[in-house]
Amino acid sequence: MDSSKAICCIVKYNKGKALKNMELDTIDKHILNIVQGNAKITNAALAQKINLSPAATLERVRKLEQYEVITNYCAKINYSRLGYASEIIVGVKLQRVTSENIRLFEKTIDKINPITICYQVVGIFDFILMVQSQNMTHYQTMVIEKIYTLDIVKEVQTLSITQLIKNKHVVFE
Repeated sequence: MDSSKAICCIVKYNKGKALKNMELDTIDKHILNIVQGNAKITNAALAQKINLSPAATLERVRKLEQYEVITNYCAKINYSRLGYASEIIVGVKLQRVTSENIRLFEKTIDKINPITICYQVVGIFDFILMVQSQNMTHYQTMVIEKIYTLDIVKEVQTLSITQLIKNKHVVFE
């Protein structure tokens, strides 16, 4: 499974912060579309693509960063090339959803390196995890030793990904 070799730009959702929403014009949207596909693009090249001066382009990018529309620049890693052959989605249900249990779970999973993403969700699970694992045996050992041993965990469901169908960013229009 090719997890993608492309560079990405993280456009973050607003997690409870009272930031004023930024009005995006067509140039801002064009900037976001370009840097999501190539975060390594130089300011000069970006300016050329959007038909603005480098100074005006840099000012717009900084404004997008200031408003936390762009929060990070990163590389997408092809984990399978590094020996992580299994990408696994894990649903976790807690015994009871309390502030204390949520904090304990978050603190615990933060220390488990193969867990690359954790979402707190509403529905049949309380958390959805993305796990990169060398193989299913490695994954099973990690789950048994690190997650099942938590008294606050009621249920763990594993979904093994067999094929990546879509891995694209939002196109701003």
